[in-house]
Amino acid sequence: MKNSTGLTLLSVMILFPLMFSFAFPAGNSAVTVAPAECPPGYSGTYPSCVVTVRGCTNPGAANYNPNATADDGSCKSVVAVIMGCTIPGAVNYNPNATADDGSCKYGHPVVAGCTVPSAANYNPEATAGDGSCNYTSSSVSGCTVPSAANYNPNATADDGSCKYGHPLVSGCTMPGAANYNPNATVDDGSCPQ
Repeated sequence: MKNSTGLTLLSVMILFPLMFSFAFPAGNSAVTVAPAECPPGYSGTYPSCVVTVRGCTNPGAANYNPNATADDGSCKSVVAVIMGCTIPGAVNYNPNATADDGSCKYGHPVVAGCTVPSAANYNPEATAGDGSCNYTSSSVSGCTVPSAANYNPNATADDGSCKYGHPLVSGCTMPGAANYNPNATVDDGSCPQ
């Protein structure tokens, strides 16, 4: 529409309740518009206005908010990183870990016990040592001299029963057994268990 000066009046409505009016001579299509400010609660300049989200915008801070568009001064110093398994369902879960290191293990539950094979109470089923290993084994009496006729490789304490120069006689060498053979020099495993 033309006004009394012969100019065309164009009114433009923007997304926000801002109204701009431009006057230019008829037939002229070039218009220069200065960037408009965004309304309160928004950041940027029109037409790139975004809702303002206040928070910590420092990626190195402990409370960094990747969605924040305006820093509110709440950034906290970085906490120490403790690597470990951070998944509670894993058998090696570390409740103190702050960063997962990919070491989580699943499957068999942890079985605590003595994991040292040379200990007297070694537990082959144990998956985690619990400090209970006992190195004083229960003694097994018998002949501990390898050259004796009745040598017992399982004996840990010599009982003075070693026999030399006698012919080898197999049988039960356990005195309390029903089939004990006092003449036997080599235990043949026939003693009742």
